[in-house]
Amino acid sequence: MGKHRQIALLPGDGIGPEIMQATLPIIFKAAELTGDDITATPGLIGWAAYDKYHDTMPETTWKLCVEVDAILFGAVGLPGRDKEVAAEMRPERRALLPLRKHFQLGCNIRPVVVMPELAELSPLKDHLLKDGVNLTFFRELVGGDYFGERREDPDGQWAEDVCRYERQTIVSIARMAFDFAKKTGQPVTSIDKANVLGATGTFWRSIVQEVHDTEYPEVVLDHVYVDAFNMYLFIKPSRYSVILTSNAHGDILSDGAAGLAGSLGLLPSASINSNTSFGLYEPGGGSAPDIAGKGIANPIAMILSAAMMFRHSFGNDAAAEMIEEAVRETLRYGFRTKDLLPEGSSQEPVSTTTMANAVLDRLKMPVPQVA
Repeated sequence: MGKHRQIALLPGDGIGPEIMQATLPIIFKAAELTGDDITATPGLIGWAAYDKYHDTMPETTWKLCVEVDAILFGAVGLPGRDKEVAAEMRPERRALLPLRKHFQLGCNIRPVVVMPELAELSPLKDHLLKDGVNLTFFRELVGGDYFGERREDPDGQWAEDVCRYERQTIVSIARMAFDFAKKTGQPVTSIDKANVLGATGTFWRSIVQEVHDTEYPEVVLDHVYVDAFNMYLFIKPSRYSVILTSNAHGDILSDGAAGLAGSLGLLPSASINSNTSFGLYEPGGGSAPDIAGKGIANPIAMILSAAMMFRHSFGNDAAAEMIEEAVRETLRYGFRTKDLLPEGSSQEPVSTTTMANAVLDRLKMPVPQVA
C-alpha cells in the first residue's frame, strides 16, 4: 500500500517553469505505478514572486513549504534584474540559502555520470572514459564560511568570512556518505585542506576518520587534499566514487565535475535534512534565461531530480529506478535536445516536451530479477 505525498512546486525563473511542467506527468505516472499518491501544489519564488508580491521569497511560499513532504525546485536568478533590489533581496540570498538553513538541508547530493550514450559530449579522452565515470558528491550545505560571521573593515582595509564547523554537522554529512557507500559497495574519498587549514581542515579530517572507524570500518576511506583532487577529477576520474566534502570545497568541485558529463542539463541534485529526510530537489543547470521560453531546454536534470525525491524523501526506490531507466532508454533510442548534440551535428534536436514525453512513454515497472 502506497503513501500520500505532498510536494511544493517552486518553478521559479528562466527555464524553471517549462522543465517542471514537462516533468510533472512523469512524477504522477511513476507514483501511480508504484502505489503512491501525489499532491503537488505550486508556489512562487524568485523574480516570478517579486513581480506579484515585491518579494523574492513571500510568506505564502514559506507557508506552503512547511506543509509538504518535499520541495521540487526549478531555478532562481535573472542576472539582468539584479540591480532592481538590494543584494540581500536577490533570490539566491533571500530564498535559496534561507530554505537550506530553515529546513536544515545539510546534505547536498549531486551525482555526476558520464553516460555511455553521451560519451562524445564529455571533454575527457576515450582512455579516461573506458572504465566509466560515476561520481556522487556529498557536500555539507549549512556550515563553513558560507554561513559564518561576515565582517568588513569600515575603512576598507580588510574583510573576513569566518569558517566554523560544529562536530555534529560533520558527523551528519559523513554518515550520509558512508551509508550510501555501504549500500552501494563503493569507497569514500573525503576532501579537505588539512595540510594548511590547521583548524577546520584537520578537524574535518579527524571527525570523518572517527565516524569511519567507530561506525563504518567496512567502508574503504581515503583522504585527499582539495587542490590535488581538483586535478585528479580530470586525469583519473574513474578512480573515485563517493566524494565527501565541506560546503565551499563541494561547491567548487561539484560544479567543475559537472563539466565531465558534457551538459548541465543532465545533472540533478538533492539537498536533504539527514534527520527527517525532508528534501529540496533541483536541476543543476540554473535558470538559463538565454533559452527560456524557447521550448529547447533539456528536462532530464529535473526528471532525475524527481527520481532522487522518490528515493531519498519518499523511500520509493522502485519509482526512482523506473524513472532513471526510462531516461537511459530514451537516450539509447537517440532522443537529443540541442545541448546533447555535438557541434555540427545534422540531427534535428527535440523540444523540451518531446524529450519528457519520450521518458514518460518508457516508464514501466522493472522486471524482477530471478535469483
